Amino acid sequence: MSNPKDYTVGWICAITTEYVAAQAFLDEEHKEPEYLSPNDNNNYTLGKIGKHNTVIAVLPDGEYGTSSAAGIARDMLHSFPNIRIGLMVGVSGGAPSQKHDIRLGDVVVSAPRNGESGVFQYDFGKTTQDQSFQVTGFLNQPPIVLRTAVSGLKAQYERKGHQLEEAINSILKENPRLLKKYKRLDPSNNRLYQTGAIHPLNDEISCAAVCGDDLSTLILRHERAQDEDCYGYVG
Repeated sequence: MSNPKDYTVGWICAITTEYVAAQAFLDEEHKEPEYLSPNDNNNYTLGKIGKHNTVIAVLPDGEYGTSSAAGIARDMLHSFPNIRIGLMVGVSGGAPSQKHDIRLGDVVVSAPRNGESGVFQYDFGKTTQDQSFQVTGFLNQPPIVLRTAVSGLKAQYERKGHQLEEAINSILKENPRLLKKYKRLDPSNNRLYQTGAIHPLNDEISCAAVCGDDLSTLILRHERAQDEDCYGYVG
């Protein structure tokens, strides 16, 4: 049994797909905790990544949103009192622009810019008299220990690149059951449609089959070089 007081990093996933990926990236997987707070309804996976003892939790099936995530975080802190870093990690939609060339499979890390926190709450704003959307506030910026870690990762990446693809391939080799669902898609699947192209509601057929590959509906993008990266806001 694991001692809850030994864990200092909390990792929250929104959906089961993210939870599976998080478990797969643990360097060590630990046994269940010795005890939990009496009213803690979370499901946990415990383990170690590098030198960090980490506890991972997932939102209830079918539930989404900030209120559900806040409830998970609250119960986690009751059961694991020494957590000093909280992370929300998972899949999301991207908003490509001329400045930020976001594509399928990219890893995005929020970072403060221009006096703003780096985390944009998409429903934290207003629209007045058909004017453009106006942001009314930002969330607090991450703690300094995470921001200095980001600086260290950027410096390491600039010198040596990353080994993400190698790490993912190693995990898929060790866990062949995950290969079909979690392998990286061919770049040809990375289609960016014009804003006027609308995928039919409640249609489970793939976007490629329904929306097609008509060049008039696509935004053409250059083949990406391996050393391209992107920094921006996370919403």
